[in-house]
Amino acid sequence: MTASPSSASADAVNPLSEQEQALALWTYVHPKAPRFALDDALEVAKQVASRIDEEPKSIAKRLRVALASKGIDIKHASALEAAARLLGYFGWHAARRIASKNRLKLTAMSDMGREQLFTDWREIASTLRALCDEWLQQRPTRVFQVRFGPAYMMISVPVPKQDDGSADKVEMWPVLVVNPVGNDAGWLDDAPAALETLRRHLEETGKAIVDGVAVLHLCGTATDLLGGLLPQPVRARDVCNSELVLVRADDELDPGYEIARGDEMTCWSQFELAIDDHKTREVILDGGAWRVGAGRYVWQLSTLYPNDVVPGLVFREIGEIDSAKLCRRFRLARRLFKDKVTHHEHTKRLEYLGTLAENYRVDLRRLLLEMKKAGLSWDEYCAEVGEPRPMVPNLPVGFVFSILERLKPEDPNAIFTRPARSELSRVDDDRLLRALTPRIDHVRYRLPVGVPADIKKTVHEAIEEFSTSMRLQKLQEAGNFVDPKNPLPYLVYASDGEELRLKLAEYGLVMHAGVMPHLFSTKGVIEQLPNTWPFAIGNSLFLDIDFQASSDRKENKVAA
Repeated sequence: MTASPSSASADAVNPLSEQEQALALWTYVHPKAPRFALDDALEVAKQVASRIDEEPKSIAKRLRVALASKGIDIKHASALEAAARLLGYFGWHAARRIASKNRLKLTAMSDMGREQLFTDWREIASTLRALCDEWLQQRPTRVFQVRFGPAYMMISVPVPKQDDGSADKVEMWPVLVVNPVGNDAGWLDDAPAALETLRRHLEETGKAIVDGVAVLHLCGTATDLLGGLLPQPVRARDVCNSELVLVRADDELDPGYEIARGDEMTCWSQFELAIDDHKTREVILDGGAWRVGAGRYVWQLSTLYPNDVVPGLVFREIGEIDSAKLCRRFRLARRLFKDKVTHHEHTKRLEYLGTLAENYRVDLRRLLLEMKKAGLSWDEYCAEVGEPRPMVPNLPVGFVFSILERLKPEDPNAIFTRPARSELSRVDDDRLLRALTPRIDHVRYRLPVGVPADIKKTVHEAIEEFSTSMRLQKLQEAGNFVDPKNPLPYLVYASDGEELRLKLAEYGLVMHAGVMPHLFSTKGVIEQLPNTWPFAIGNSLFLDIDFQASSDRKENKVAA
């Protein structure tokens, strides 16, 4: 319901248009200031630019300034009342009472960014269904993709790229976005039930698949089911750094090899590729595993916990009930996709390593040397940019980028601190590498002093082979060197980390792994506009490689 000045409800939570806001403001202010015209009210409403999820107090401050520019002086209490009316409420007290209940804001992209406020996920469920049905009526789709961040849930649909004649290349168009109102750490806790309602509405009726809800369900129930068994609790809010992993393990004691990772559609489409050589395509449930012919496939949930250098990794096999539910949904997807599930996405974007960090750690010694070359001191640079800042290694991302742009060092990546051994994680299996490699753009490594030349050459060749395979995978994911009708399965690359580990182990070497930032020059790649940052930011896998015995001695020394 959209409120108007004549029919404003104490329960109004939907935004008013600028014209409605102007009328509401004029209706309240005009009796107090008769020379305040409706055109003035429209100008003030545009200037104030109130948001539906904004506190009336902050709007009231801007409103007093805007009205003062029209020669109208109102008290703070009156400004609060007027601000409440701009938001569509009957008055300040109604706004304060109702706003305290609203936890979620939904923005419908298909309706000019229309916003609505809701008290909880149960209330929002019917609107999710209505907006997806509305999209299906306008432009049929077989998949609604659900993606999460720390403060958003977005539902999108794949559509053919507008600038590409090929139907095989798609881009994602948002249908709606849900955000928490304010700082609410538990805003996603009740989301699984609402999205399960949406899933049933679309999937059980054969309309479309809702991709991305399985991981949310598994994250939301992991803590309750497993209690203290997990090294770190997995909650609904961890969905933005979690993904399904499908492993072929023909025996319960066999660790197996990875087939796919990501959300349902990605894993199902890769599963279809993996069973192409089986005599049958019929899936039979065997406990928590899927069996197809002689192949046994196990589902897992992988969650990365952000950290400066080494993320935490929590990883578990999903149970029999959840595996059976995934299998039933897979059969529904097969029916919808005419017997074989296909999907465009390979690597799922996770929040960790998928966004800029707030701070980056720099090597102060190298940075000061570069500043000295430029004839600049720390204090002089801070004064130059008007940002006094203590000389510490951990610096805000904007400050780091601006100083690199000012200095223009030959190798900007040399400014970033290389992690110490004690900050890295020893690689005794490939689980961490499998989780990190799809999000890595570059590899750096370090060897101890005195390594023989033949060992150096072996390590360099092994790292280069690993890096080349990683670059090739990214090119093929972008649609290069691959036939869309006959794509290479993900498992071709999934074991690269383990192959590198085993190759180094042949020579008695062990790796310690972590992540650090990496800058790529964009010169010659994209058009350089004036005053634009000439680098793209990515992630580098940092490997500290040492002989097994030396590594053990160093670790024991640190532990002691």
